[in-house]
Amino acid sequence: QKWKETKLKGKSVVTKIADAHQLPFPDATFDTVVDTFGLCSLENPETALREMKRVCKPAGKILLLEHGRSSYEWLTWLNSYLDKRAPQHAIDWGCWWNKDISGLVSTSGLCIESQRVHHLGTCYELVCSPSKPEKS
Repeated sequence: QKWKETKLKGKSVVTKIADAHQLPFPDATFDTVVDTFGLCSLENPETALREMKRVCKPAGKILLLEHGRSSYEWLTWLNSYLDKRAPQHAIDWGCWWNKDISGLVSTSGLCIESQRVHHLGTCYELVCSPSKPEKS
């Protein structure tokens, strides 16, 4: 396992290479968990999202920037294009670009606090929390 430590404005930052399906951290370790364009490459993205939820503190945030199927229903031609070419794209680049990102996040048990889509609905910018916020 590789470790790298660096100083950033007086704070120590440690990075670690690990399996996203089985993160080597105790429950509720991090204030914020970030994943950028990673779900498309994972064998089981739901498991990885549940791991992000597990290692995030209850009041923490999970920030996702991902690409997948267009969220716009009227763009069936685009989703058809993505579906048709997904197997070869995965062979060439290791990326399944036609995953249902909102569906994956919902089934993982994360609470979506905000979602914005870009690029004809194929890029997702999500702010999630590990659990639903308590009502006051």
